[in-house]
Amino acid sequence: MWSLRILLLLIFFISPNLMAKNQLVYFEPKHVELIGVIKKLQFAGPPNYESLKNGDKDETGPYLILNNPVDVQLAPKSRSDTDIPEKNVSLLQLVVDHKKDWEKIKEGNFVQINGTLFHAFTGHHHARVLLMIEKVTVISKQRMTNKKIDITDEDKEFLKRE
Repeated sequence: MWSLRILLLLIFFISPNLMAKNQLVYFEPKHVELIGVIKKLQFAGPPNYESLKNGDKDETGPYLILNNPVDVQLAPKSRSDTDIPEKNVSLLQLVVDHKKDWEKIKEGNFVQINGTLFHAFTGHHHARVLLMIEKVTVISKQRMTNKKIDITDEDKEFLKRE
């Protein structure tokens, strides 16, 4: 009995990463509050969505690199033809509707963003999940512009297909 308790304590303290789960958040209409760093990323746009060098339009935009990945599910009692559950999401494309928010969406800012999530469904969407901004709070202006973006393998795989 005593050895079983010791074993359970060892498992608890030695392998917290094995027990840690991603935060579960939901697609719209549910609201989310997420924290991360703003990063500007560049992608090829129309007409071919393949190469800026070959004349495709530049689609540079703001993205949120989450501190901790999330799992995104359909909101309870909701139906959607476009929202597909995603696991281990660390990269969110930001949709900025209000002019006042642009002053806070600066590369390297550490922010808290409130809004709603929806799944990518067009060629202009360069992350698996997008965040429609309702409110941005700048926590600090760390200016981490040279920091390598640290995203999950699932997000890296999505970007490879971009």
